[in-house]
Amino acid sequence: MKKKSIHLIVLCLSLFALFAGQAMAAQKVVVISGGSQQSAGAIGYHMVYEGMNNIFKGAGIVPEYQWIDWDKLDSDEAKSAAGAAALAKARTSNPDLIITLTDDSVRHVGLKVDDIPVVFAWVFGTPDTMGLPKSNITGVLRRSYAVDIWTLAKQLLDVNTVGLISKESQSMAGVKRYLTAGADKLAEATGVRFMDMYLVNTFEEWENVVKNFPADFIYLADTSRIVKGDKVFSREEMSRWTVDNAKVPVIAASEVDVAAGALFSIVTSEVAIGENAADVALKILNGTAPADIPYVSSAKGKLLINAATAQKMNIDIPYEILSTAEAIYE
Repeated sequence: MKKKSIHLIVLCLSLFALFAGQAMAAQKVVVISGGSQQSAGAIGYHMVYEGMNNIFKGAGIVPEYQWIDWDKLDSDEAKSAAGAAALAKARTSNPDLIITLTDDSVRHVGLKVDDIPVVFAWVFGTPDTMGLPKSNITGVLRRSYAVDIWTLAKQLLDVNTVGLISKESQSMAGVKRYLTAGADKLAEATGVRFMDMYLVNTFEEWENVVKNFPADFIYLADTSRIVKGDKVFSREEMSRWTVDNAKVPVIAASEVDVAAGALFSIVTSEVAIGENAADVALKILNGTAPADIPYVSSAKGKLLINAATAQKMNIDIPYEILSTAEAIYE
């Protein structure tokens, strides 16, 4: 009898482990990104997805990805309708959790959900500008490295003014409002005065801004999805063209732009953003309420330098700065 009892206990434990494993594997996460599936790589989502997959793989979770091209929607009504359609599609998968990427995905999808936890990431605005807080939503905030970047630009280039150029979007319009409101404090902290942020859609608009740039250096924001007729330029193409044609130094906000020729940047790893989002998601899937998880700030920035551009511009970057760079492009 004792032997049979032991076998029965072992069988029950085995079945419990099996069902527990199936329950975890059955957890469903839907990721809703801004932009189109075709533009995901250019925007940088693939690295965010890589970070998510790195974390979710250990939990046996394979996310389902969806995309909404918010930039092609010209009204809040159109965006609300697209968000409702995306949410309806996501619900067909019966998700345990939804991850939203971009501010519009928070506003027009995340805020419409009451019965499913939502984790946001890849946002440019502050929680209040996205309509938060909400009890079922938490996520990853993107830290701005403007102070660090402009301070280094002042040190290396002895510049006094900066302007930004970017693809037009609601997220970037939010960045412009933030920089405009904080211009005095940024100038006090860095010695560099913010002049303007140019939001454009076409190559012709971009070209006009670059060739008539009024500030001492250009800070590239979003270089994706700039069009000329039927052609959509890649981030690399736009960054390289800007560096080659600008009359002032070009600094960047992303690693892609530095690799393509921008002098330097201080950035948060896109992979790390994805990992942060997945870590928060797993805490929720394991039973922690979203309201009990504070917003996570993106990790400390990494310095990236394009040494070839520095040499071409006769800019001497001191060893103490070069030695702290995580990537140097030759």
